[in-house]
Amino acid sequence: MYELMLDTANLDELRAGLTAWPIVGVTSNPSILKKEGNIDLYARLAEIKALCGDGKSLHVQVVSNTTEDIIKEALCILDRLGRDIYIKIPVSAAGLPAIKQLAADGVLITATAIYSTFQGMLATLAGAKYLAPYYNRMQNNCTDPRTVIRELRDFIDGADSDTKILAASFKNVAQVTDAFAAGAHSATVSTDIIKSALGMASIDAAVEAFAKDFYAIHGEGQTMMTI
Repeated sequence: MYELMLDTANLDELRAGLTAWPIVGVTSNPSILKKEGNIDLYARLAEIKALCGDGKSLHVQVVSNTTEDIIKEALCILDRLGRDIYIKIPVSAAGLPAIKQLAADGVLITATAIYSTFQGMLATLAGAKYLAPYYNRMQNNCTDPRTVIRELRDFIDGADSDTKILAASFKNVAQVTDAFAAGAHSATVSTDIIKSALGMASIDAAVEAFAKDFYAIHGEGQTMMTI
């Protein structure tokens, strides 16, 4: 089963997107939260969780840079927001041991800041539930994200692991499509990307043409409900 998540902390965007689109979760990071201004961080995250309800996941990132502090921060987030939160931890020298320990204790982990296949392999073996390879950032670093995603998918399938690839860091619709084609289970995207996919001029032209032909026979303003 494929999944689509929203990468935003804007409440208006979330209210609209979670209702209108097939979204299964919400991801956030400090940069996304910064866009919302000087907000009460935990109050905003609690509001987002409430919008998600019981059926959608919320992924919250730590900012500490030592293993001990990452673990403490993760536990604080869980205490404040609930044990069903996915903790986003970068796959770094400090992050990997934290992922291993927290996952062993039953914490849901989204391993993030993945730029290489081996990072993802390590996070999978450490018990992460999601891997977040950075698609656009890998491209900018002259790394082929499709190769990384494909290799990670082969590794996960070969290990019979329940870890999922949650591709992230997109600039356009084509990158999202490529990520799924390469083997990603999930993708997290901005609302702008979904709106751009649904707002192409060719779509509007087709809809207008169909309506024009319908009105030509049945009258202006008529619908299948009124004829």
